[in-house]
Amino acid sequence: MRPLAGELLLAAWEEGTAEHDLGRALTMLVTALPDADRKQLAALPIAERNLLLLRLHELTFGPLLSVFGVCPKCGMQFEFAVSAVELTAHVEGQSPAAQVTWHEDGRQYRLRAVNTDDLLATVGVRETGAAQELLLARCLEVSPAAGRGTAPTAVLRRFEQLNAASELSSSIDCPGCSSREFLDLDLACFLWMEVRNSARKLLGEIHQLASAYGWSERAIAEMAAGRRAAYLEMLSR
Repeated sequence: MRPLAGELLLAAWEEGTAEHDLGRALTMLVTALPDADRKQLAALPIAERNLLLLRLHELTFGPLLSVFGVCPKCGMQFEFAVSAVELTAHVEGQSPAAQVTWHEDGRQYRLRAVNTDDLLATVGVRETGAAQELLLARCLEVSPAAGRGTAPTAVLRRFEQLNAASELSSSIDCPGCSSREFLDLDLACFLWMEVRNSARKLLGEIHQLASAYGWSERAIAEMAAGRRAAYLEMLSR
């Protein structure tokens, strides 16, 4: 895996700008993993995809995720840091098998974890219940086939167990009202925002240095960050 820097950063940002956050996650990973297949990445359970995104964040931006939150009770905004190492350990500690198979009421059930393709299929579904039914229908195989209706309790329980590791959250004590809140972390969205901000910053640096020295975009983008900073400092004197 390669960090998203220079031309790779700009390539991921340019391609991902018009995509949904779910597609952006795949774009960032494909850019960082030159030998990876996008379809294979899209078929990974979300927990496994998140592990790759956490590793990419560590390589590109460091081991800490600076998260902004809003207290749902008092509305206070605050910032806190989350360790990528701790998140990785949390995901790995909860990750069960990618699928489970069992027999119930004379039928065989095979249930797999949700992947990116499954989530993309629900993007246009506005009603939460309908989206959940679609996810379950995509992930569940029943033999012999069962008719439509309420899924057995065991199916819903195993579905939640299989996908528990894909849900990332952090508890925080609000500095305003002292209430403890659990804030969800959308890792794909979070990493994309960092990529977008870093790409825009790099484009600004390229503009300044190209205007001053006439260097090409590629030459400036491939320059080490420290060297670019040194030239920018000289221009500001």
